[in-house]
Amino acid sequence: MPSGQEAVLAPHRTGWSVSVSGREAYAIVHYMRTIRRYSNRKLYDTTASRYLTLQELGALIRQGEEVQVVVHSTGADITASTMAQIIFEEEKRTPQLPAQALRDIIVNGLK
Repeated sequence: MPSGQEAVLAPHRTGWSVSVSGREAYAIVHYMRTIRRYSNRKLYDTTASRYLTLQELGALIRQGEEVQVVVHSTGADITASTMAQIIFEEEKRTPQLPAQALRDIIVNGLK
């Protein structure tokens, strides 16, 4: 960066934005929110430093948050199965997906 210019780091909804004075240069650095699942099935949001429910995790995803769910003890990535669990729990409360679409996923896989 040339002398006399200053970089400014600012929080952004999906990460951090960086602007360089004197020019309109912006960059968004994305981060992924890490959720730890403990053996007692509790979910812990490492960004917010708090426990959250499956329903709250679903709301974060709907808001556009990038999340990764990992097993605390092993580090195994269980994001896909957690998202499937969110869909399952929401379908139990209020069915929204057509049975035929779900059947097609089961029969054909996720190709």
